Amino acid sequence: MNNQEIAHPPILDIRPVALFQKAHILYSSNFPVAELPERLHELPVRTQPISLFGLPSELQTATEFLTSKGYSITNAQIASDEELQMLGRHNALGTGDSYQRLWEPAKIVSQFINEYADKCSNKNALDLACGAGRDSVYMAMKGWEVASVDYLPSALQKASDLAMRCKQSINTILMDLEKFDLQKTSLENELNKLRHVNELFGCVIVIRYLHRPNLELLKNLIDIGGFIVYQTFMQGCEKFGRPKNPKFLLQQGELAEIFSDFNILVDEIEYLNDGRPTNRFIARKIE
Repeated sequence: MNNQEIAHPPILDIRPVALFQKAHILYSSNFPVAELPERLHELPVRTQPISLFGLPSELQTATEFLTSKGYSITNAQIASDEELQMLGRHNALGTGDSYQRLWEPAKIVSQFINEYADKCSNKNALDLACGAGRDSVYMAMKGWEVASVDYLPSALQKASDLAMRCKQSINTILMDLEKFDLQKTSLENELNKLRHVNELFGCVIVIRYLHRPNLELLKNLIDIGGFIVYQTFMQGCEKFGRPKNPKFLLQQGELAEIFSDFNILVDEIEYLNDGRPTNRFIARKIE
């Protein structure tokens, strides 16, 4: 499998894997039409137009599905033998497996990698509430050993599948930390189980997730010189959409107060396209 990061316009080849492996447009990505509902997290942002390549019946199904999800389809090209032969004559045909990364990690995670990661000698990372695993896999692609934690088996399966397509390895861990809400000791014990994966982590990532009982305890998992990389919703989101429950909304300055004994490097408010405020936060453990 060739995992490339090339800035080509996204072309989704929605044919079965065997047909894609036999011949496909160079730099296209294989998303068999039946897999699209489970692989939306691997697509680019919805503002990025997409081209499709496939059989007529597949093109109609994929176009209807993707447009219903907010994507713009600029071209739906029929994968005929004549078209493939023409592509071959123009040296625009590929064979075998190929995975083009169309997705991006959270911006705060790529900022950490670009600006701070080289300052950390401990390359063990914990991605808490990892979801479909884009941040975990991105960290693995950058040379980190990653423990990916979520309470949903389906999320961990998506994370594992994404890692496989990108030729990376992550350690998925099924764990529900919120069931220990009223038992601090039990919660500490559960978090400390992660020390059996790595004694301490050079980076702990938390994206779009908030469970306040964890915040102080997470410090115990971070190595000296390690980082917390956090971004989630703030109070004010309820005016625009979800989440609305204050339990899941940060107060302004809350992360800075909790991690006041860290060296705070990034503490900013970022507004999403729909107006919801989020807190972007990076801090380093100094003692």
